[in-house]
Order: sequence, then structure tokens, then C-alpha cells
Amino acid sequence: MDAIVRLTQEIGKLWRAVRKLQVTGFQRPTWLTTSLTSTSFDGDSFSTTAKTLIDLSAVFGAPANIKAILVNVVCQDSGSAAAAPYFLLSPNGVAGDGISTILQGVPNDNQRGHAFVCPCDANGDFYYQCVASGASTLDVWVWIWAYWL
Repeated sequence: MDAIVRLTQEIGKLWRAVRKLQVTGFQRPTWLTTSLTSTSFDGDSFSTTAKTLIDLSAVFGAPANIKAILVNVVCQDSGSAAAAPYFLLSPNGVAGDGISTILQGVPNDNQRGHAFVCPCDANGDFYYQCVASGASTLDVWVWIWAYWL
């Protein structure tokens, strides 16, 4: 009898959890047929830059308050063979914390890139950080291909 009561209680908990998911709604991504781009990240050259907040609505034209983005990042640095340059995206302003495209050991001026999901901060924005081999040596391209509301 105790097992039936416990099972009934567990089923009740599961139903409440399902209803909560239906109310809060886990959103599916909004897939884009044309990427969101920015003239600030279309091959522009960067020097080493501390964590910097990017307003996705203003800079990329993304909707306000998005939760995450599917982003493709491509970088190259003229001194990557002998240095450890990288470009990093993150939902927070903590230096060095985030998802990065690392160019260490890549031949100079050769591109490296990858796509990943980056969570956004509470306002739907993200931070970027650059470590370049020198002044204006890190070239960066960013394309947003999907977002979660």
C-alpha cells in the first residue's frame, strides 16, 4: 500500500513539473535563413580587448531579451604561430570566462572558426574579449544563425 501512495505522489510531482514546463515554455530556436551580422564584426581588426558588453539588439539587430544564440565565429591573427590569440564570447563580464576560438599555433593569418551556442545575459546581450598577438592583428567575423527567446 505504501508503494502505491509513493508512486501516486511521484506521478503528481511529475504532472506538476510538466505543467510548469508548459507554462514557462522551453522555447525552440528561431532559425534564420539569413544570418544576423554587424559591421563591427565583419573582418574588423582588434587588439587585446577587455571584456566588452555588446547590445545584440543595437549591434546585430537581434530581438531584445533573447536567452542564447547560435553563433559562428571565424578569426585570424597575423602573429598566431608564435602567440596565443583568441576571441571569446560570454554571458558575463568575468575576464577569460566564456567560449573561445583559440588561434595558438595556427599559421599566421590562417583562419580558424567554429559554431557554438552562447548563452546571453539577462538583457539578451553578450560580452566579447580579445587577446591579440599585437596591435590590430586579430581579425574577427561573427554570424548569428539562430536565437532562443
